[in-house]
Amino acid sequence: MPRSFTVERENLPPVVQGWLHAVKLDDEELIELIFTEHEVLLRRPTSPQLREWARGFSDRYDATFRELAGI
Repeated sequence: MPRSFTVERENLPPVVQGWLHAVKLDDEELIELIFTEHEVLLRRPTSPQLREWARGFSDRYDATFRELAGI
């Protein structure tokens, strides 16, 4: 199961900071970086309101992603 922790953007490797600039994320935006054995998933965290509305969809997506990634 993936773990969650906070890393300040300036402490990320330069290549990861480049990814964030390439997708035009503001310096203050929060993101989730999910590392699997073969991939890196970059996504914005969902708001509590959106999470409640989309609970079933995102739960199925997350479960399928974990199954495919083997985590």
